[in-house]
Amino acid sequence: MKTTAERQREITRSKALVHMLRDRIGETSVYGFAGRYDGLMQGTSNTQESKKWRPVFSGKQPLSTRALASLSELFPDAPQLHQDGPANLWRAMWGTLEESRVVVADDLNAWQSFDVALAEFEADLLLAESYGAPLTLQHLAKAVALHRLHHDLLGLGGAGTCRCVRRCVDDENVQAALRRIAVLDDVRANLAAIASNPLAGVPADQRWDVLETKLG
Repeated sequence: MKTTAERQREITRSKALVHMLRDRIGETSVYGFAGRYDGLMQGTSNTQESKKWRPVFSGKQPLSTRALASLSELFPDAPQLHQDGPANLWRAMWGTLEESRVVVADDLNAWQSFDVALAEFEADLLLAESYGAPLTLQHLAKAVALHRLHHDLLGLGGAGTCRCVRRCVDDENVQAALRRIAVLDDVRANLAAIASNPLAGVPADQRWDVLETKLG
């Protein structure tokens, strides 16, 4: 039997997936999604009338294994998207540490050093903060992955990773993207312990001073 936390994660995964698929086919509501789904299934489904998708869209229940399989008939990447999340966010938040590493693999390969990769990422976010540039869900996923690797794998604390997560969670563009797929509150709740850490509130100029010693 799944724990309450595991069930909630499944609900979040499922809710995000159906909203992402709804957007993909250009619909704006669960009713429209069901109608398009039924049409694409060529008369073998009547989910618009049965309201099959409504509890999933509203976050009342997760997708069943059978329902996810039926979605994959029309959207072959649905199972992977359900598992990994938008921009690999679920992989970063809930995957193994090795899966978190995959999220930032390009950064780690580019810099050949975890410390430098982390410093470069934080510097990018600080520059975005200085210029008012919007962040993305990919920034959030990388921030979470780097925090987990820094904290859970290496056993280190630090203002850098906490501040990066908080900056991403507070970014209006990131919030809009999460709100679009109805999981803003879910993600905020899952990352609250990191984003509310006092270290996340360190001023930007102090972080620049620290990064100068790492970036040269």
